[in-house]
Amino acid sequence: MSGFDSFLKNEKLIERLKRDITANRLAHAYIIEGGEGCGKRTLANLICAAASCSESDRPCMECISCYKILRAQSPDVITVGADKDRVQISVDVIRRLREDTVVAPNDLARKFYIIPKADTMNVQAQNAMLKILEEPPPYVMFLLLCERADDLLPTIRSRAPIYRVESLDDDIIIEALKSDENAKLLSENDPDAFFAAVRLARGSLGRAKELTDPKSAAECLKIYKKAERYIDLLAERRDAASELAFYEYSSKLANSKEREELEGIYSLLSDAIRDLINVKLTKSPSPIFYITPEKAREVADRFALSKLMTLLEVFMSAHNSLERNANINLTQIKTSAAAAAATRVK
Repeated sequence: MSGFDSFLKNEKLIERLKRDITANRLAHAYIIEGGEGCGKRTLANLICAAASCSESDRPCMECISCYKILRAQSPDVITVGADKDRVQISVDVIRRLREDTVVAPNDLARKFYIIPKADTMNVQAQNAMLKILEEPPPYVMFLLLCERADDLLPTIRSRAPIYRVESLDDDIIIEALKSDENAKLLSENDPDAFFAAVRLARGSLGRAKELTDPKSAAECLKIYKKAERYIDLLAERRDAASELAFYEYSSKLANSKEREELEGIYSLLSDAIRDLINVKLTKSPSPIFYITPEKAREVADRFALSKLMTLLEVFMSAHNSLERNANINLTQIKTSAAAAAATRVK
């Protein structure tokens, strides 16, 4: 069985890849786009393994090449990222990559360069990348991972096929987790923590398995409850005391060492607001944050639709700002003020 068979949901993409592998038509570069945690890195590793595997049904997941690649033990699979303490991938990073490509593979037939967050390459870096994409050594393959291929220069996009990876639906993840002992125990003993872990996995089965581990489950539930409490306090603002309670809570959502947690909270808040908008606009909503439509409808009744639309923009903007390495405390202050202004009772 091919290792691609374990990559769920993206059937058309996988079929296309299998055809190219069988016909030995693998390109020298691929752009893999998709949301955070959707499996872009997993797919990149599978492509590397398939390109290196000598068995008939590639990747076989058992040969020495597959073993090394999928366990991050091959010196010929190289991850390229921004320099330390930098958000963008600079031109210097890409120049070093180009210099490295002249060195032949160590123990594989090809040399692979995986570039997570390729869309953070600045313009100079992308132009430098274009030069090596135009005339790569025959033994080199590039895998550019990004959330949106449109954020790359058109000249970059024209040099590589674009694969769009879709995140897994929660019901697919829940079904897959039935064979995981930790997840099974958590779903039986603490359904709320299990639900929170699945939501925080954001369509990634691998991440869901990590989060349903006993050590992570309690933390997931804590983050979920923080988002839920934030919405409740926002709806309860009717006097000076409730206004103060909201500001005190929202300013302490996370400290300077908890960027990932705060990103998760704002992402969950965006999901929650989408649920509240949907129950106002549709007869049969399918909530993604709230456990039941009834619970979502109960909360939605406390907000006007226009205010919810504004809140969605506020939380999405906050999440995007943190992804761009914005200051945590400043983001919390600005977001709290914007959320309060959007829901102020006139």
